[in-house]
Amino acid sequence: MHRKGQVFLMATIIIVGILLSLVSISNKSVVRKEPEAFFDLADEIGFETKRVLDYGVINPAQGSVENLAGRLLENYSEYISNEDVAFVYGNRDEVYAISYNQVNTIAVSLLTNSFITLPVTTRNIIEARRETGTNIATVRIRDNDFDFDLKPGQNFYFVLIKDEDGEQFVTVK
Repeated sequence: MHRKGQVFLMATIIIVGILLSLVSISNKSVVRKEPEAFFDLADEIGFETKRVLDYGVINPAQGSVENLAGRLLENYSEYISNEDVAFVYGNRDEVYAISYNQVNTIAVSLLTNSFITLPVTTRNIIEARRETGTNIATVRIRDNDFDFDLKPGQNFYFVLIKDEDGEQFVTVK
């Protein structure tokens, strides 16, 4: 009688094993490659801005660092108009933050008497909050707070944001 129970127990274990091997759960994940051009652009902006700031500090007769940085930002804002970008620059006493966003405006074409969409880059001054007693500046971009450690001398940081196929890529340098 005890052997009958063992046979049924073994048969149950074999049947359960066969059923488990037939039923499989698979997870599939589709991972896109990161946009290399986006991160290359961030590296290029970082390189160029460091050189401009160095030039402004070494040659103060050519203009203030703020003016040189402002001109560089204006030039880059046209180049990177497909992404949203914010620049944070200044020193421990004064911090400035400027964002550039591309918006579409509707215009009338006089040649075809129709409405056309034109991309326009807008410039917005963002509030850079400083925490009292610390060297931290906080900037809010797209409802996200970014903290920047202000070091002695001139500081320059930027935030580059790109939306692509429902994903958001952010780089802070």
